[in-house]
Amino acid sequence: MGRAPGGPAERSAALGLLSAEELAVLSRTRLSLRRARAWAPGGHLSRRAGASLEFADHRPYQPGDDLRLIDWAVYARHRKLVTKVFSREVEAPLYLLLDCSASMGLGGKLLFAKRLAAALLFLAFRGGDRFGVYPFAAELLGSGKPRRGRASLVRAFQELLDLSPRGRTDLGQALAQWAERAGEPGFCLVLSDFLAPGAREGLRALRHGRHAVAAVQILAAEDLNPPLLGEVRLVDAEEGRARPAVVGPAARRAYQENLRRWNQGLARTCEELGVALFLFLAEGSPVAAALTLARRWRP
Repeated sequence: MGRAPGGPAERSAALGLLSAEELAVLSRTRLSLRRARAWAPGGHLSRRAGASLEFADHRPYQPGDDLRLIDWAVYARHRKLVTKVFSREVEAPLYLLLDCSASMGLGGKLLFAKRLAAALLFLAFRGGDRFGVYPFAAELLGSGKPRRGRASLVRAFQELLDLSPRGRTDLGQALAQWAERAGEPGFCLVLSDFLAPGAREGLRALRHGRHAVAAVQILAAEDLNPPLLGEVRLVDAEEGRARPAVVGPAARRAYQENLRRWNQGLARTCEELGVALFLFLAEGSPVAAALTLARRWRP
């Protein structure tokens, strides 16, 4: 089991993203993003090195099942043949794909994403899992194999601290690039506002790589309710283009309706691809968000 960062450099990197109180909360939790996967009994009993088996459920007996896996206690009580199903804890890496395009710099979204990523990395470290952070914008900005351990955690924290918002978003290209380079399947979380085209193509590429995928959408209060009224100058955060506009109540309502439809489309895409979808506000607690993901995400 991992321990909380203890040396000066480790604490400095950690406390640049999470407070001492937040680290204490994470240190006390036993939640993990790693899940036990169902193991269907075959013709013989075996244990894969490094994996643990524990009872998970029953299912009706099928011809060919190993007789040693029949629950004879259930048969004695109910005269029904059922086979024990076990769970195998699969050691799979945690991949964090973090959108650091210019639009994420608005409303504190990138800061929340970095702090959420730090909390998730800390949970993975505590669980002895391998992990990696892969920032992207129009294309992939980071690479490398997932690693475990204290030194890897400190390096990942420092990478997060050094990230700043820049460039435009291309979810399709960046996520497909990562999927082509990634090795073994793992638990893949994409942290983004998802307010750019290409989500379907990018998420599909991740699923084709046999990853368990969660789309973690991060929005700011101003995304939901822009504080604009009257004559304004609208600036594209990623392209830098600007144009004057007059924003009234009707325009704000139209924007909010378009955002609602956009997010409905994202939800449909995720459902069709078998991708979990979570929405967090940048004004919230990243530690609470990390614990929500650990409790509710069931790949």
